[in-house]
Amino acid sequence: MRALLSALCLVCVTTLVQAPLRAQMVEESLAQDPGPLDFIQGDSYEQWILQSLVGDALVGIAADGRLVPRLAARWEVRKDGSILFHLRSDVRYADGSRVCAEDVIWTIQQLLQNPRASPTKRAILEGATVGSEQGHPWIRSPRPAGRLLLELARVPIAQKNHSESGSGPFAFRKEPGAWVFTRRDHFLHPRIEGIRFRLMPDAAGVMTALQKGWLSIGAPATRRQMEAPPTHRLITQPMHAQLVVWSHGGAGPLRLLERWRKDAFPAQLLGQNARPSRGLWPETLGFKTQFIQVDPSPRQDPGTLRLLYGAGEESLEKLLLALRERARRDGVDLQLIPIEQGLLAERLQKSDFQLACSMVVFDPHPWAVLEYLEPRGPMNFTGWSHPRLAELLARIQQPGDAAWSELQTLWASSPAALPLLDFHSVIWVDRRLVVEPSPMGLYLHTPGAAGWRWTL
Repeated sequence: MRALLSALCLVCVTTLVQAPLRAQMVEESLAQDPGPLDFIQGDSYEQWILQSLVGDALVGIAADGRLVPRLAARWEVRKDGSILFHLRSDVRYADGSRVCAEDVIWTIQQLLQNPRASPTKRAILEGATVGSEQGHPWIRSPRPAGRLLLELARVPIAQKNHSESGSGPFAFRKEPGAWVFTRRDHFLHPRIEGIRFRLMPDAAGVMTALQKGWLSIGAPATRRQMEAPPTHRLITQPMHAQLVVWSHGGAGPLRLLERWRKDAFPAQLLGQNARPSRGLWPETLGFKTQFIQVDPSPRQDPGTLRLLYGAGEESLEKLLLALRERARRDGVDLQLIPIEQGLLAERLQKSDFQLACSMVVFDPHPWAVLEYLEPRGPMNFTGWSHPRLAELLARIQQPGDAAWSELQTLWASSPAALPLLDFHSVIWVDRRLVVEPSPMGLYLHTPGAAGWRWTL
């Protein structure tokens, strides 16, 4: 599944030593422990950040959404529908071995066969076969080549038999209480010495550290966003990110949420970070606004709804409390049930919920929404299906095809999920640090953190 968005920006605190800028580490934090680095099983938002630093996918996506070479210098779509990749000759793993077709084949086969593999990556590769020809890896998939190429940017290649080893621009080492990444000799030529993450779940502590100027990058409290200290500047990034609610009880509860989202969240609570969603699919991905189709037979509002969400996220809890108050005005008791993130993911996978919500970051292309609809889509938590789905999917070959509108109308007739809020990332960045914002955040595009640099 798309990675569940636990934070729109990662921050940390440590006192910076007085050293030359070129040797200075970027200091960040993690809101929660991402667990061991694992290119096969890792699927949290924090894992995606770590993997983007240590690994290379076959292709990359630039900050403006263009497909660009990454591990593959070039590729070709062949008549049989397969894509043949020509790997770079100058990319190595930590032990000095060259990335080769066997690594690509092993990574993809593991993602398809390992029962604990990332649901997001497994869904991307559903139905795919992989092999090599004269030392060049190829992938054949039932998906259109244009879609598969964009989605492969989310599949970094691990070293054969070493799921924790990547060929990316930074080398990783785990220290007590810290995740440290240092630059490597790499074709992206990283210009910073590295990044150090520390576990820091307390938002108040992060804000204090920002005000003292100890952070390279930080997410300020909503009420203080415009008050960046002299050491930092404010950056706002539009994101393909939403707060989404899934309903296992049909579209009825979602119709209520559609009514509530318009006025549930006070402006002072949202700040610059969010605005109420409109429609069913992200407008940032090019979709026109379309709402849930009205049921001609009136239904009585339920007296009680139970909504699961990931515990420990203070900003999310405040948003949901506002939503609960709005529901109360309509005589509905919206019961908020916090559970640990891992348990929430498990409940979602098992369809064990009435309502469940999470923050989601979409890939920067319209095919990302199909994860709601496809039979094994990583965001199809309710088993949603429709007799016309296969026919419409077969007609979609590229963005803008007429079948997209028909597909959205089909979803609108009985959706299983509804976005409540569209997010922006509001961050403070050290004035000496040059970064490139994008709708994917600071890390997930190419070159990502490898393109950052310090200035005097």
